[in-house]
Amino acid sequence: MSEPRRREDRAGHTAAPPVGPWRTTGRRVYADLEFPIEVTFSYDPDDPWAVRVSFGQMDRSVDWTLSRELLHTGIRTSCGEGDVQLWPLRVGGRGGTLRIRLGGTGVPVLVDIDRTALRRWLAATFRTVPAGTEETRIDWAAEAAHIGPGVAPGLPKDTP
Repeated sequence: MSEPRRREDRAGHTAAPPVGPWRTTGRRVYADLEFPIEVTFSYDPDDPWAVRVSFGQMDRSVDWTLSRELLHTGIRTSCGEGDVQLWPLRVGGRGGTLRIRLGGTGVPVLVDIDRTALRRWLAATFRTVPAGTEETRIDWAAEAAHIGPGVAPGLPKDTP
């Protein structure tokens, strides 16, 4: 899968302000046991709909790409289907935790993350690339050219 290419937005900016990765210690839940697990959330404004999440330490991590909107929704209410599901656990105060369930059939992986801290980090991604403006970060003509000819039948070849 190719990465979207940078493009000037309507204001003529070529680069959005960076959002640093957020590293935290989550809790992996297995049966009645909980284990600490390192979790890193990363956001690239040039791939504006995606958040990369690494579970574990760098040399032994498992990486997932989640929808930024899915994470945003999961902070407030249950969402997702299939291999990725999220729901808030309002335990231990107003902030509570976000439970992330990863995996299809078999034994899923459950990880609990601090909801308040994730909400703050996600807010920074939305300040960098506001909701509804994600498509302005993508150079669609370059993406179509990268994928190859014949992707959009019926369009003239010189269509940007």
